[in-house]
Amino acid sequence: MFFRRSKQDTAKPRAIEPEEAAKAESEPLKLDSITPEPVTDVTVAAEAEKAPAKANGTPSGSDNAPMEPKIHVDPKALGFETTADLEPEGDLIGQERALEALAFGAGMKGPGYNMLVVGPAGSGRHTAARTKLEATASKTGAPPDWVYVSSFDSIGRYRALKFPSGTAKSFAEGMARAIDRLKEALPAAFGAEDYELRRRTIEEEFRFSRADALEALRRQVEPQNIAVLSTPAGIAVAPILEGKVVSTAVFNSVPEQLRNGIEAKIAAVETEIEAILARTPDSEKMLSEGLMVLNEQVAGRQVSAALEEVKCEFEDISGVKNYLKAAARDLVRNAGLFVSEAGKVDEGPRVPINTTGDPRFARYRVHVMAARGVNSAAPIVQESNPTYANLFGRIECGGGAESHEPQVVRIRPGALHRANGGYMFLDARALLAQTAVMDALLRALSECEIRFDPPAEPFGVSAGEVPDLEPIALDVKFAVFGEAADHRQLAKQWPDLPRLFKVEARFDDTIDRSQEAVAAYARLIAGIVTRHSLKPVDCGAVAVLIDEASRRAGGNGKLSLEVGEMADLCREADHWAGSAGRAVTSIADIERALEQRNERAADARGSVV
Repeated sequence: MFFRRSKQDTAKPRAIEPEEAAKAESEPLKLDSITPEPVTDVTVAAEAEKAPAKANGTPSGSDNAPMEPKIHVDPKALGFETTADLEPEGDLIGQERALEALAFGAGMKGPGYNMLVVGPAGSGRHTAARTKLEATASKTGAPPDWVYVSSFDSIGRYRALKFPSGTAKSFAEGMARAIDRLKEALPAAFGAEDYELRRRTIEEEFRFSRADALEALRRQVEPQNIAVLSTPAGIAVAPILEGKVVSTAVFNSVPEQLRNGIEAKIAAVETEIEAILARTPDSEKMLSEGLMVLNEQVAGRQVSAALEEVKCEFEDISGVKNYLKAAARDLVRNAGLFVSEAGKVDEGPRVPINTTGDPRFARYRVHVMAARGVNSAAPIVQESNPTYANLFGRIECGGGAESHEPQVVRIRPGALHRANGGYMFLDARALLAQTAVMDALLRALSECEIRFDPPAEPFGVSAGEVPDLEPIALDVKFAVFGEAADHRQLAKQWPDLPRLFKVEARFDDTIDRSQEAVAAYARLIAGIVTRHSLKPVDCGAVAVLIDEASRRAGGNGKLSLEVGEMADLCREADHWAGSAGRAVTSIADIERALEQRNERAADARGSVV
């Protein structure tokens, strides 16, 4: 927090000796912006605050050594009227070693050269890291895209396919269009007259073969006074007497010798009927196979036509050709899913159904895990809440209308997928609160792969039913931000951390006060003004801001490097300048901003008490 600039106490002016007065008239006062000794750009005020000074410079009522004089920047010595006259500085000054470490970590190839960025909040570490990494990322080029697709096997595995940058979304959209075409084309094909005619022909062929055998047997045994009858209960055999089928009671009244002869013939006919009926399952199997071949032919033509566009555009990409073949086979086998009342081919026309959002058709969805622009740079992703789902992604499951088994409806990418081929920013303190996630992250770094192995089951999935996702190759450079204590705690809990994070970029919170540093600080303020589109700040206000940076650093020849606090102060002063109708921010606006800050801080302390 900044404190309001102190003012000299003029209640009791110090007595001036004649020798001093003569010397003062003959020699102008020299200024110094670096140390308490007078040089050319600061004013030295040796008066103690709120107490008159003794002639020898020692505060009254004190036997100690003289207090360190307070140093104030002389606005005239800064060499400009307003910040509009300056070339704006970036976010950082005096952090050369940290910037060199960031540049080394960003450009270093090979595993393990991830970065620990150490420094206090507000030191500009995030902005500096992003600036350095953006410069490297712009030269790297866009990394490949990644998707997950079903393997169409009984285990429910998903394969990871790598695509050239900027093509994964086109592939996913092409597959979606193909499925949409099939929901129109398949019902139309199976409802066509040609299909109905061919299907009835196959069914009648096998139905007549059994009926013909039974009819031949009936004609063969009828002269022998035996009837072969079709009843609701099945095929029956009965005796014939005097040209009529007789009941059991009548048949039992005939002579025993005649009855025995007819019974023997009936037994033989029943044996023959059983033989004919025994051949029926084979016939029904042949009928089923015949219809299956017909259905595959009809569906196959429609599926091939629907996938042709995707095949022509993407089949040269590794794995895509095999995927399309497997998808085509599965689509043909499950063509009935695309028509309502599948299997009831005789009961009216088929109508297309809506495949969008239906879990039964989710197996054909292409899940895009990473997609870039064709000419984009390597990604830089910041994840402030590193939960497992946020880093590694998550799976959403649902059940089909006719099945209780879970179906993968959507596979959502995590920050690791989005950052793959680029850089990721993480917070050390947030990682310390996620022990299981940190274990998984270090495992991913060690194995250089993104493996989905969540500590809890995805929603809608029972234990042991988590879909098997093929790991995706991991190529991410990490930058973990935190204060020194946070990084020490990380290294204590995970001893492998130094092996995986070999680069440390340490940001200082102060810089030595020098004439060069004061000039750089003025340019830093000009950079804040430009970046936030603020009003120009005059040289007097800049001098006050530099004094505040010195006081914030505790004096002793230092300047605070908490750029965030300085930017907040500039924005608040800009507000007060605007309220006063000024086009340039002045000392009064800076001091009012400081006064308001102190009052808010006092109110906050009072409310806590």
